[in-house]
Amino acid sequence: MSLVERRQQDRAAQTRDTILDAAAKVLFEEGYSAATTLHIQQVAGVTRGRLLHHFPSREMLLTAAVHHLAEVRIAELTAGVTIPDDLSDRIRFAVEAMWNITGQSCFWASMELWMGARTANPELREALSGVEHRMLGILRDRADELFGAEVTARPDYVRTREVMITSMRGARLAYTFHPRDPETDPSLGYWEAMFAEIVGSRG
Repeated sequence: MSLVERRQQDRAAQTRDTILDAAAKVLFEEGYSAATTLHIQQVAGVTRGRLLHHFPSREMLLTAAVHHLAEVRIAELTAGVTIPDDLSDRIRFAVEAMWNITGQSCFWASMELWMGARTANPELREALSGVEHRMLGILRDRADELFGAEVTARPDYVRTREVMITSMRGARLAYTFHPRDPETDPSLGYWEAMFAEIVGSRG
């Protein structure tokens, strides 16, 4: 590959990321109804042609934006963290880390898409199903890394992990109507107890 071709590829990748960042920002800050391709184009500062070259449809753009945001934010949140060696401390740390992850902008952006898919847009629903599968994969993989081999090897781990992820998402939605301090949410203790029980330690 020539230097010119490499630079063209780099510029194309940078433009794509700029568009995705703009789409994610609009979804999170203004909601699904405001996330039109025209508005995203304006926020991104790109031409109509460039946006459509990368994302021929609104559905493709919005679902790609949510996945992009999830990958970036989850990686940022857990990069370089020191995971405790003590099993009880590790469980507490992992639960708190997963709780923080589910409170990020990527979660709320995905909620906006879920509502749009449910009420008005079958094309979006079809596109979102693949993204939702990938996002769940990201959450599951990160949980496995955080809890570590001693916990993930337990027979009831996968079931407990799924209950935790589902209930964390539900709890976050409740904050829309009943805001409170997430750092003192009583559910944190319940989730920690679930994992402590499957390893036979409530320390």
